[in-house]
Amino acid sequence: MRPATRFLISGLVLVIVLTAVTSAAVVWCVHRAADERTLERFKVAGIVGTDLQTQQLETLQLRAQLLAGDPAFVDYVAQSLIPNPQMGGVVDSLSISELLKQRRNGYDVAMVLDPLGKPVSSSGLLAKDRTSIQHDVLVTTSIRELKPAQGAWLDNGQLLWVVASPLLRGNTLEGVLITATHVSDAFASTIGRIARSDVALVAAAGGTSLPLSNSGLDVHVLDLLSKQSAQILAVSSTAGQVVPLQDGSLVITAWVTPLRTSDAQVALVVLDHHSDGEDQNLHAEVVSLLLGVLVLGVIATLCVLVQWQSTWLPLQQVADVVDRAASGDSHMTIRTGGTPIVRHLREGINRLLRSR
Repeated sequence: MRPATRFLISGLVLVIVLTAVTSAAVVWCVHRAADERTLERFKVAGIVGTDLQTQQLETLQLRAQLLAGDPAFVDYVAQSLIPNPQMGGVVDSLSISELLKQRRNGYDVAMVLDPLGKPVSSSGLLAKDRTSIQHDVLVTTSIRELKPAQGAWLDNGQLLWVVASPLLRGNTLEGVLITATHVSDAFASTIGRIARSDVALVAAAGGTSLPLSNSGLDVHVLDLLSKQSAQILAVSSTAGQVVPLQDGSLVITAWVTPLRTSDAQVALVVLDHHSDGEDQNLHAEVVSLLLGVLVLGVIATLCVLVQWQSTWLPLQQVADVVDRAASGDSHMTIRTGGTPIVRHLREGINRLLRSR
């Protein structure tokens, strides 16, 4: 292969290879940056979720303390818990229930337990059985430490934020006030709106696991969360971690953050979701960068062609004439053009040929 042709082919191949490698690197970098932005959104959602849980529990505790710290309420409960001979030696749970109904404000369920943790009276719907309530860690902690205890209960497929507050007269425990509020889809929707992600809560208690509140997920995604709940709830890192979820052709990247609870495992699951607008922006970013790479590739190709046309091709023609002159043909003249240095070389060789 002639040197000029070899230069042209190798130069064009080099430009094509560099353009392809640069294009692949651009696509990889853009998608890597998008993945990092998604991961950052995941982390934000996890932080927002734990902060929102803490805020709602603290708000619930403050509201409960207004009732648990009311001496008149505590005295009334203490008197009602004394067995009444006129009522057959039972406590006046009905009057406590009426009082709870009147004073219940800012929470969905209110319940009074006796000093041993046994439920006495309640206001609001709660399916949790009496024995599990008495032995719940929130109740036992509140009785033991004489301080409010916060956590969550999973009640008949419904997640509740719960606060157990001791009812004290001086240093004497007269009972325990349980206040609870249901965790609705608004919890997940708030986190999803702030973090711009799809969010769901997955919980397990008593060997049963299921997805709870969510920010409007597709039924197929909810089914996947239900099937993969064991893997989701196995995450123990409080900072959260990435968990890939797959069911056949459906593959979703999730960020799982465990939430602080008592008798239930609850995890906040943030799902990899790109809106049409985000996908279009990512596509536009990739296309614009690839167009820039393509323009540079075209410029590099033109440089190779110009170099070949103005230098390598004329030099090849000069070399051909010199070879023929060396073979004995003395009537040769180089007429090629090219760059100034090529023309200078041409004139020098022509003078040598004429002087022979």
